[in-house]
Amino acid sequence: MALSIPKMRSLITFCLLVCLLSAAPAAAQEEGLAIITAPAPAQSLIGVVTVQGTAASPNFQRYRLEYAVQGSADPQWFSIVEIAQQVTNGTLALWDTTALSDGAYQLRLRVFLRSGAVLQTVVQGLTVTNRTATALPTLPSAATPIATAFPTPGPSPTALIQQPPTLPPRPTVASLAPPPSAPTEGQRAVTQAALVIQALQSAFCNGALFTLFAFALFGAYRLFYVRLRPQLRRWLSDGSE
Repeated sequence: MALSIPKMRSLITFCLLVCLLSAAPAAAQEEGLAIITAPAPAQSLIGVVTVQGTAASPNFQRYRLEYAVQGSADPQWFSIVEIAQQVTNGTLALWDTTALSDGAYQLRLRVFLRSGAVLQTVVQGLTVTNRTATALPTLPSAATPIATAFPTPGPSPTALIQQPPTLPPRPTVASLAPPPSAPTEGQRAVTQAALVIQALQSAFCNGALFTLFAFALFGAYRLFYVRLRPQLRRWLSDGSE
């Protein structure tokens, strides 16, 4: 049965649309990579975990690494890092799990492109076991050796050791400082004489200063009298004429 030309055109158009739709996800995936290589799914995590993988694209803008509790219908994602630098087969982040409760978690890597598209990958089944005690194998108890009884020899004579006599401790005489003695009559007289001499010296110095001052005044008077007396007489004689 031969197909008409319009039907053949419709069939060809349908095939082309199917090919384009099937090739669209592959083209979107080729725009970049969002891969987590470590930790692997269902792996136990303890302490600080090194997250490795690839976050790269020609239209790369930034990538974000997040975690959430496993098993929730609407998980709440918490950011670990957000970095605007591509990573290829390297360390994406250091995830500190010591602050988390023990349990199951999932890890998500999202790569944001400048075109607005987002590439992501999720690793599930990760188990944090920081506080879970690990049972240690019990070692078998060592066999207790059976003691063999031997005949006990009789007591041997013990030599007496004479200790030297202990001298009684010497009495300690406490040294007492003698109380200060009261000043004698001679010391008092010497002190009073010193005070009198000091007063006389002060009076003598004051008298000497007063005498020098008086002599200075007298000398100034004599100088004035000798120098100005002839002038006064001359002025008086001129005034009388």
